[in-house]
Amino acid sequence: MEVQAHGNYYEDLKTRQITGLSKVEYDALKDNGYTSGMDIMKGLLSANDYSIKTTNGNRVDCGDILRRRQETEYHLVVAQWEQAGDNKVFYNEYTFFITPDLEQKLWGKMNFNLLAEYVDYIKNIPAGLEAQQETKTERTVLKNCVEDKKALFKIHPKVDSKKQRRVQCSLNIKELLKADVPCYQRVIRETVPSPSRKFNCN
Repeated sequence: MEVQAHGNYYEDLKTRQITGLSKVEYDALKDNGYTSGMDIMKGLLSANDYSIKTTNGNRVDCGDILRRRQETEYHLVVAQWEQAGDNKVFYNEYTFFITPDLEQKLWGKMNFNLLAEYVDYIKNIPAGLEAQQETKTERTVLKNCVEDKKALFKIHPKVDSKKQRRVQCSLNIKELLKADVPCYQRVIRETVPSPSRKFNCN
């Protein structure tokens, strides 16, 4: 939760700006609480659907690939941050206007059924280290077959040595801009107390 604190902070900030409610207050109004597909939902104190993300570079992690594949019209808000001592400083915000006519740019040949078959394969890999290692080559080959290299969305299978078996996706800010995806950009300055991530190497 500590690692995600800065993301939650920014989502709360944008939720207040758009709806007048805190993230906690707004999520309580949703049928599915915080697991709803969109962070801010059209028709619920907002004229549009919003997906709110943060990044310390250009990669934008977009969560579950099948859920995202079904979302065709929304505003993708991305806040970039940098580490400054024990603080994370948000300095740039993009709002990308995702519309149905962008489907080919975003997904290319990756239709829902094709992705669903791939996700089903990943989810059915047995738990444990042995299966993780044994399927490594096959997973790589299958991913290369399914993923459209010309599409903006990228596939990220998550298969660890325990039980994690899921498929997520991501976008890249520079690639979105290069592809002329409509957007609005503004300079911001928001500071959040948040030390850089520490790893236990013992």
